[in-house]
Amino acid sequence: MAWTDNELRWRVLLTFQVALLGMVPPSLRGVTVGWNDRRIVGRCFYDGPIGDREREECSDIEAEVMASFPEYDVEVVAERLDASQDLNPELLNAWVYRRKE
Repeated sequence: MAWTDNELRWRVLLTFQVALLGMVPPSLRGVTVGWNDRRIVGRCFYDGPIGDREREECSDIEAEVMASFPEYDVEVVAERLDASQDLNPELLNAWVYRRKE
C-alpha cells in the first residue's frame, strides 16, 4: 500500500509508541525512528551497558513494528549512549520517546 508522507509518518510513530508500552526501563534515554518507502529503522539509546534484557526489548519492539509493516524492512537496535552524551545529533526522522534529563 502506498501512503502519503504524512500518513506513513503518523503510522510509524503510533506503531512505535504502542510497541513501547510497558517496555521503557529507567535506562532508556530515547528512541528515534527513520523511514523511507522500503525501510523503517528504530534506534533505542540506553544509559549504561546493553544487556540481554535491552536486546530482547528491542527485538520485541521490532517484531511488533514488522507485524504492522510487513512490506517494509524493519530494524530496531539497542545502542549505548550514556547520559553525559547529547542525544540531539542521533535524531533520524523523529523522536518516538525521550526521557526528561
